[in-house]
Amino acid sequence: MKNSNNFRRCLYSFTGLVLGWVLIGCQTTPAPDISCSLPTGYNVADAFAHANSDLAHLKCQYEFDHYLEALLSIAASDPKEKNKEHFSNFLGQARENGVISQVQAKENYRRYFTADFVSLGQLHNNCSTTCQSQPDVIKKLKIELRDKHRGLLEATGDREGYAQADSEYNQLLTLIEATCLACAD
Repeated sequence: MKNSNNFRRCLYSFTGLVLGWVLIGCQTTPAPDISCSLPTGYNVADAFAHANSDLAHLKCQYEFDHYLEALLSIAASDPKEKNKEHFSNFLGQARENGVISQVQAKENYRRYFTADFVSLGQLHNNCSTTCQSQPDVIKKLKIELRDKHRGLLEATGDREGYAQADSEYNQLLTLIEATCLACAD
């Protein structure tokens, strides 16, 4: 009888010990609270590091467009050619984190930092597509030219690139007008 009591005590002690280990093992450390705060200040490198860090978290990814806008504003406080590289890396990191697709990354970069226009695609000389919605097409072009002003001129100081974009804009307007006049005949 004494042996069976000792056995029970040992069994209870062992069970209690195993249960304690299980409970301790199940405790988790709470996840850090991510604030998803937009970068501020004037240090361009720090702003990009902040944005990349935040956008690595799923909770912050829906704010991608706001982060991009904030980075454009911060880069405008210190416009230089190197900022194009910062934006290229930022868009690449966002693509790697699944925030945007490869196509979106390329289109965002081209929209702000190259002279060619992405809002039209290849449809600017198509009667049925462009001429039926000419005011909307021209509005999209104006908005994209404004974006190029922010990216090329304000954020990177690329006057030559922006002058080329402005020239491309005027050529597109002329081409659209000529196409629509020809289609009306």
